[in-house]
Amino acid sequence: MSGRMILIPFIFLLLWNEGEAQCADGDVVLVDGSGPHEGTVQVCVSGSWGTVCDDDWGNSDAAVVCRQLGYSTTGATALSSAHFGTGSGSILMDDVACTGTETRLSSCSHSSSNNCDHNEDASVRCRCANGQVSLVGGTGPHEGRVQVCINGIWGTVCDDSWSTNDAIVLCRQLGYSTTGSTNS
Repeated sequence: MSGRMILIPFIFLLLWNEGEAQCADGDVVLVDGSGPHEGTVQVCVSGSWGTVCDDDWGNSDAAVVCRQLGYSTTGATALSSAHFGTGSGSILMDDVACTGTETRLSSCSHSSSNNCDHNEDASVRCRCANGQVSLVGGTGPHEGRVQVCINGIWGTVCDDSWSTNDAIVLCRQLGYSTTGSTNS
């Protein structure tokens, strides 16, 4: 590309409740992967984030996590032994046993007591669906670098000609308020 380095700025999307850091019981997120489709599983229990132990962790469990996050369940892969690194918080779930048809990880049979340490944190790798968008690398879920999935692969959106209107469309696609959407 003619030796020119293109810098992709963060796209900041401001929300009504941007200061709110609470999580809802049963929410899941993948952290420390190469993109939003993979990482160490973090789950919210009683308003706090924690991890899931990998005892009995399998692809049916991974499929439920992927489904809950809006990804395809095809090719969902369970990874163990803190594959993407150790998580933070307490270990909140152990001996998870999903059938693979549940819509939320918290609906799967599991124990809330455990005999694990963070070296046994469960991880997941999901496949993305064409046209799916996400924000990565921000300080919260409402801001970051824009990624889009094409043919099962995540890629970064170039900022050439990126406008506030583009940010508004992205906010809508992600289900956020468009008031205060900015591109920086």
